[in-house]
Amino acid sequence: MTYSLGSAVSRIAQDFFDDDDLHIRVSNYLLRMGVSESSIRSDVYCAIPKKLTADPQTSDPKADSAPAEKREPFRNKDAVCEFAAKWVIPRDGSVSADWIDELEERTGDIFRLKEATVLLEGTDKIEVLRQFHDQIMVLRGAAFSGMLAFSFCLFWWSAQFQSVLRWLVLVIYVFPGAVATWNHFTDHPHSPPYMEFTLLALAAASARLLWQTRQKSRRVPGGPAAASGRGGIRLSYVALSLFLTAVAFLGWWATQVLYDEEVIYSYQALSSDLPQATTPNPK
Repeated sequence: MTYSLGSAVSRIAQDFFDDDDLHIRVSNYLLRMGVSESSIRSDVYCAIPKKLTADPQTSDPKADSAPAEKREPFRNKDAVCEFAAKWVIPRDGSVSADWIDELEERTGDIFRLKEATVLLEGTDKIEVLRQFHDQIMVLRGAAFSGMLAFSFCLFWWSAQFQSVLRWLVLVIYVFPGAVATWNHFTDHPHSPPYMEFTLLALAAASARLLWQTRQKSRRVPGGPAAASGRGGIRLSYVALSLFLTAVAFLGWWATQVLYDEEVIYSYQALSSDLPQATTPNPK
């Protein structure tokens, strides 16, 4: 089981932190995940000076070969920059989650072309990029594993209460899981629903624990706290798991920004038509 989970956690974590299905319309606003791999990349493009993200006007065969319709939104970056890394977006007639996802997908297409160009330079010249990439893989997997640990600690801690709090924790996982599942199978059912499966599986585990604790509390004196085992888990364990998850998540976020910036700057350095050094005239 350890081998299976260890082999799958990296791929699941990559999709979990770059899933565009978690969005919902509330009144005149669109609520969506503002921190994902695609949104971070779009935000990096918007933060970097425009001259570094424009296509180099050279005859270099390494120049960006993306179609013109994909490059145009980043020559005039107003469209994607207006919504990049935003959690709450006012909706009008032209703004939708699919439209924003399309803009971010165009960012990804251009970025992958630049990334491939830089990586083809060889391992000696991309040592920094390789280190950033390895850090992203580790920190992203650690953040995902920490989220699972925090969820189980939270379930165990909330199971000792008899109030509505114990069921509120279940709703926190059921509602986004149901919303993401609906959007996934409505918009693009061809891709694997990794994030949706994770959220609904955690919700099922929470429901099972709450139901089991409720059944035991009817037979064990002391109520759910005694039924959950020696008063349940301490709140400090929940706080500790949340802290470690947040640290890993913020580390992945910062490293993802550094990696994207390094790729863009490296590509610009390779594509620029730098003047050739000449030997001074001895006379």
